Parts: sequence; structure tokens; C-alpha cells
Amino acid sequence: MNIIQTFKMSIKSIWHNKTRSLLTMLGIIIGVASVITLVSVMQGAQKQIMDSYNSMGTNRIDVYYSSWQNDLTDELYAFCKTLDEYVDGITPNAGASVQARYKTKNIEMRLRYGSADYDLCNNWTLKNGRTISYADIKNRVRVCTIGSYIADSFFGLENPVGKQIKINGYNFTVIGVYESKYPDTPTDMQQYTDDNQIVVPYTLNRTISGTTTIDQFVIKGKNGESVTAAIEEIKAFLKPHFKNEWDYSVYSSNEWQDAIAESNTMMTLLVAGIASISLLVGGIGIMNIMLVSVTERTREIGIRMAIGAKQSNITWQFLIEAAAVSAFGGVIGIIIGGIGSVVLSAAILKEVYLPSIPTAIIAFTFSAILGMFFGYYPANKAAKLDPIE
Repeated sequence: MNIIQTFKMSIKSIWHNKTRSLLTMLGIIIGVASVITLVSVMQGAQKQIMDSYNSMGTNRIDVYYSSWQNDLTDELYAFCKTLDEYVDGITPNAGASVQARYKTKNIEMRLRYGSADYDLCNNWTLKNGRTISYADIKNRVRVCTIGSYIADSFFGLENPVGKQIKINGYNFTVIGVYESKYPDTPTDMQQYTDDNQIVVPYTLNRTISGTTTIDQFVIKGKNGESVTAAIEEIKAFLKPHFKNEWDYSVYSSNEWQDAIAESNTMMTLLVAGIASISLLVGGIGIMNIMLVSVTERTREIGIRMAIGAKQSNITWQFLIEAAAVSAFGGVIGIIIGGIGSVVLSAAILKEVYLPSIPTAIIAFTFSAILGMFFGYYPANKAAKLDPIE
């Protein structure tokens, strides 16, 4: 008897015992659906976290120092400008929470002191207008670029460019509007994102804040290797100015992104491992039902062996039945898991994420292998039965 005939007989046996087969699949269905759903949601959460970090820009270096010991604003800025071999731009990144006013509207927003490289260093894109220029910084011109939340809240459908707003009592002319980095964020939550920010020339910090000291900078590296070299150069510059290393910090967002990606991958594997326990339970269920099936079908097995069926034929018949039941359960589990991924991701992440193809393939393959693994013992037991018994 060839493998095709054995396969047909196995499928026929499953079809004739539909209720029992469905109950046998149940454990596999639940296991696969759990793995698919949880892994998909974890991957969606990981994507959102990485998108948030990527929105800040890659090859970004953040510098902070304790300004109460030293005022290195001009020195540090000038030094980083000399690192043009490694650095594409540098901007102060200090700021404060301020009240802004346009006509009768008031908004509390984040104010940032920036240079002409602010957009480049922080990965911002202008929607319209222009960015702060070197001339604005040198001449301390009261101009500003604003986030999309401020533009919508203050001006609605009006063009903000050229309009004047008051910041802490001073008039500033809007010269540009940034595109939103968080377009999918609900309107009532956008005020808590960076879309609610206003950028002014950093030379105006004394006018607004009453101080000339800036202790936070963002530097844009040319590439990953340049970032590493620039960090070493900046640390070497800062070290002689401070007694302790914890009085300043120089770090790259690349390090955070790599660490977070690795952590998220481990969490995804952990969740998948926990969910896979239900698959093992489903596999044990298959073994139990197949053992019952062997006991019920001793007459069929004896007749087949009496008319010439070999032990290998009997073994393959039960192995194929176990694998087929498990594989069908895997397919149903993938479908249910896909639905669960959509519902759960929409509810938790406010965005729909579907299972990835590799995840679905791995879950299906694992379920089929699991069926054959747990089906081997019943199949082997059936093959060793004495035809007379």
C-alpha cells in the first residue's frame, strides 16, 4: 500500500469522526491562536516603540552637562562645529514650558532653543515656510517655527506663516510649520507630544528665560561609526571641565534603539514560549485521543494486517491522521489568531496589526510536527498489535 492510499484512508477516518476530530483539534487551535495573537500584538507594540525612537532620528547624540559648575554653552557649540568629519549638525535642545497667546487663545507648550540645524538634528520636516537661519540666530530675531498641534489650535485653516504670537509677553513671527510626527495620535492627546512645541533662536534664551546657559545639545552624526568617534571626542572635551564623570553625559540614541530592540525580541520570544505551552497541552490531547482510537479500531487494524498490511503501513496511517488533525487545527488557529490580532491590537495599540507570514508559517509547521511527535506512540502501538488479538 503506497503513501497516497494511506493518506486517503487517514483523511477518510478523520471525516467519519468529525466531532472527535474537532475536539482533538481544539487544543491545537487554542495554542496556535494564542501564539499568533500574542506575538502579533507584541510585534506591533515593538514597531510603535521603535517608530517613536526613529521619529527622533538615527545617529543622534544627546549631550548634557551640569551647568551650575561650568557654563560651556559657547565652547561646546564651537567645539562640536569643528567635528565636521563626524558631525552633520549641532543644536541646543534646552527649553521650558511657556504660555503662548494668539488673539484670545492661550496654549501651554514646550519651547525649544534651536540653531539652524535644529530640524536636521531632531528629524523634523517643514510642512510650509522656512526654518530658523544663521542670520536669525546672530541678530536675535524674534521668529519661531511651530508644531502642527499649535498650528491647528491657534490658526485652524489659516496659514500661520507671517502671523504673530506672544510668548511670555514677547511678539514672535511664525516663519514655519512642522509636519506632524504623530498623525495617528488622538486630538486630545497631541498636546502631550512633540507636535506641541515651538522653536526659537537659541540666542534669545536670555530674553525669555533670563539666562545665557544652555546645558543640553543634540548632535547629528554622519553614520554609526561617526557617532562612536564623535562621542569619544566630546567626552574628551568635557572631562577636564568636571571633577566627576556623572556631571556630564554623552550618549547615542542608536544604543537605546539596539538595546530596546533586543529587549523587545526577548519579550516576544518569552510570550511566544508561554503561549506555546497550550500547544504542548494540545499535543498531549492528540496522543490521548489517538490511543483511544487505536483501542476502538483494533478490528480494523487486525483485518488490514491479516490481508497483508505491513507495520509501516499502520504506523504511517496513524501518523498521518495525527499530523492532519494537528495541521487542520493549525490552519483554524491561524485564522482565529488573525482575528484576535486585529481585535486586540486595535483595542490596546489603537492600530491594527496582522500576523506576519513567518509567524503563521512557523506556527503551522510547529503544530504539524507536534501532531506527528505525539502521534508516534499511538501509531507505534497500533502497528505492534497481534492480528489474531
